[in-house]
Amino acid sequence: MKHYTKEELELFRNGKMSLLSRISCSGHLKNCPACAGLMEELAEDDKFVADLRSSVQTFQELSETES
Repeated sequence: MKHYTKEELELFRNGKMSLLSRISCSGHLKNCPACAGLMEELAEDDKFVADLRSSVQTFQELSETES
């Protein structure tokens, strides 16, 4: 069974795979806990980055109001 790398799964998530590759990857994800777990890790990474950006924005806004 071919497993997907994080880079390949990023392509899948961002719709940058060919249609046939997306179909194959989608089917694989339904049957492969390891690759599905990598997809969950990528989603967690996205949430972490979004939270970090929000924190930075809040910090910048607070810094501006204190100036």
